[in-house]
Amino acid sequence: MENRLFRFFQWNDMHIRNMEVAGRSGGYPGCNEKAGWAVACAQGRHGFEVPDFVASVGDIICGEIEDYGDDFRFMDEHITDRMVVPLLPCVGNHENRQGEGVPEQNLAYDHRYGAMWHNYVYTVGGIAFIVVDTSGAHREHDAVTEARSAFVQRAFEKIGSMPVFVLTHVPLIGMREEASLLPSFGFSSWKVLDQGLLSHVEDHADQVIAVLCGHIHLTSVRKRRGIQHIMPSGTAGYPADFASYNVYADRVEVEMHRAPAELIGDPSLGDIHGARRHGIDYCDKDHIDHESYLSGNEDERRFTIALDGGKRPTTGAANELIVWHEISPGRWRESPVPT
Repeated sequence: MENRLFRFFQWNDMHIRNMEVAGRSGGYPGCNEKAGWAVACAQGRHGFEVPDFVASVGDIICGEIEDYGDDFRFMDEHITDRMVVPLLPCVGNHENRQGEGVPEQNLAYDHRYGAMWHNYVYTVGGIAFIVVDTSGAHREHDAVTEARSAFVQRAFEKIGSMPVFVLTHVPLIGMREEASLLPSFGFSSWKVLDQGLLSHVEDHADQVIAVLCGHIHLTSVRKRRGIQHIMPSGTAGYPADFASYNVYADRVEVEMHRAPAELIGDPSLGDIHGARRHGIDYCDKDHIDHESYLSGNEDERRFTIALDGGKRPTTGAANELIVWHEISPGRWRESPVPT
């Protein structure tokens, strides 16, 4: 295909759950089945082209049980073991009880992936991906958020002038008009509260193509200071979207993909921003009805990002996917790609 460098999917907020855990209730209706549909898409079924890899931005499992390992084991059986391409992890708040920087709250995640898979870097086709743990997005400035920001500074030093995607479970900016978003979401983690991370990202606005995020359970794309912030809703709730990215030398083509209607069922059951939860269906000045508030306008569902200047990859860069972990601050080691 015409000068395409690589193709990837963005997955987030699948909230899959082992339904055999005793006493378990709640959850998003059909979450496991919708996640299974996304896996099938990544296998090249349902009319999809197989991506080169899948980039997670967190909350693939639901958690909220005594042993989060039960959901990680279920995830391996129903997602990881069925993958035909690498799935690059990112921790979300449902995967560690919002426990950024708290070792005992990350035992299950670290047992599944390893402690170095919270904050790391990977590169492909002359473009870098910086993965950052924002599961403690509710934190104001403290030692944990300082460590988060310090990692991002070192990651930018590692990649040099390469164009970059930043991957964070929780958005760095408000992804809807705040007057509507704060009551419709209803949690303090509507964005990363400590502004240090956003500041470091915007310091590199000339090379940051986009920030990829999730968490809010609606589909939104907003541009700030030349950086696109891109958030599919995730497949668990409604509108049950994941995103695909076709990366070329001069542009990135982005498209949202919604799960089939028969898997979604009653949309109100997966809608955390509407009347079923709040008594009203929210919208904002840019989204004049509740459906567009949840699903985004047409230009949020399919669009192209031009790659100019520092956002354009070096011609002829290798298309090999390479993962880099810090073995100590500022010291990096190449690691095996997840299989």
